[in-house]
Amino acid sequence: MAIEKKEIIIREIQQWKQSRLLPGEYCDFLLALYSQGEGIDEHIKPSLNLKLVFLLFSNILLLPLTYLVINFTEFPDRLQMFLAFIFLLLSIACYRVFSKIKAVKIPVAKLVILGILLIITMDMVEMLTKTPWITAIAILLQLAGWSIAGYKQKDKYLFGAGMIGTIMVIYYVII
Repeated sequence: MAIEKKEIIIREIQQWKQSRLLPGEYCDFLLALYSQGEGIDEHIKPSLNLKLVFLLFSNILLLPLTYLVINFTEFPDRLQMFLAFIFLLLSIACYRVFSKIKAVKIPVAKLVILGILLIITMDMVEMLTKTPWITAIAILLQLAGWSIAGYKQKDKYLFGAGMIGTIMVIYYVII
């Protein structure tokens, strides 16, 4: 095969790998096949840059910020819920950004979203019922849902968070 044709094919395979049209292993195999095992000089960019680190840190800070706004401010209840939902939307936006990037393997954004949802659920149930048992049941149901979703999706972080939270709520209710 002519050298020019091989170079064109190799560039196409690299574009497939970059745009994820084929799994990385297949592209690596095809690159090794067409380069005859010589390897390809790929310009590897650092996948976790300063903007992503800042975005990840900001996303993690949304969870305690939500807790602080709901529990330690004198804002009216509607304003607290509005701010909590704004934080939830920001966290969902961060999750969408992180889901497109392979550099962030740990599902931090997903756990932050679920944590904010748990805080919102706790506050809304407390506002509506003012009964600690109903609040505990709502929390327990949500954490059990995390465990079930983590088990079905084979997400060990979500499953572990759900199990640990469920055990803690049961311990809190018993004692």
